[in-house]
Amino acid sequence: MFIERFSLPTRVALLGTLGMSAWLIAFSRIIMQAGDDWNTDDYLITGLGLLNGFLMLVNTAGQLRTMLRDNMKWFTNNADILSWVSLLGSYGAVLWIQRIWQPGTLDLFLLSFMLVIHSIHTIRFSLPVSIVVLLTPAVLYGIQAGGETGFYLAVFIANQKLVLWGLGMGVLRELLEADKLKLANARLELAQARLADASRQEERRKIRQDLHDKMGHELAAMNMNLQILEHRIPELKTHKERATLEQTKEACQRLFATLGDVVGELRRQTNRHFYDQLMQMLDRVPGLDVSLNCNCELNITDDVVGDNLLCCIQEGITNILKHSNARHAWVDIFYDDN
Repeated sequence: MFIERFSLPTRVALLGTLGMSAWLIAFSRIIMQAGDDWNTDDYLITGLGLLNGFLMLVNTAGQLRTMLRDNMKWFTNNADILSWVSLLGSYGAVLWIQRIWQPGTLDLFLLSFMLVIHSIHTIRFSLPVSIVVLLTPAVLYGIQAGGETGFYLAVFIANQKLVLWGLGMGVLRELLEADKLKLANARLELAQARLADASRQEERRKIRQDLHDKMGHELAAMNMNLQILEHRIPELKTHKERATLEQTKEACQRLFATLGDVVGELRRQTNRHFYDQLMQMLDRVPGLDVSLNCNCELNITDDVVGDNLLCCIQEGITNILKHSNARHAWVDIFYDDN
């Protein structure tokens, strides 16, 4: 539980540091056993030890490069040539060192670190393949050591390799979960933008409808009543009264015309709002540079069509985030035959 307090990058760095430290401990014993008078075997053992460390770095760099290239996604690949070459070369180097050196019990345990540190790289393979790749070097190392010591060495190495492999799988799972969480957050932000825009659009639509259906009808009825009243006024009424009635009727007509302009403007704003909705939605897409080719004066007269178009674009961007490693996307909107 203590290690969970560290961030994920810190844990990755910690595993890498522990691996290099274990390799340095084993390699220091290789250097020390040579003493002052180096012979051909000493040079060969030292070269094999360096090869083991070099292949560990190469395999680590290759797997990190794969994750970065795939946008922090991970795919099991039993045919990864780099991993196979690095692992087989590393294990072969250690077994060769053991055969030439024939170290004592303590040095056998220290040398086994060069086998254990490569265990985390087997997360590249499927579970059955990983188990075989983990246990085979331990068994061969124990057989080569021979006797009771070899048996306990094989058990010890297998146990350590499985533990390190489990830690690697845990880190990998967290990386994958972090990627899923990133995608979920992206979809949530897009959905929130859509909901906010839909709410504003619905509010404008309701205001427009209320003005048109309620106030518009009342004004129309008032204007009609004024016209009826104008025809029913006796000719004996004063000119002042007729002028007041005429002014009231004209004011009603102006108000009715103004209401029509307001409703029309609200309708045009709602239609023009499609471009603003689209821009706000695209601005919230994380980790993806979206280029929009669309006339900012785009006029979609049907609200249903505009809403469905936004939904299609949102779903397309979500699929890009979910199923590809793209870093750039293009959205082109254009008219064709009206």
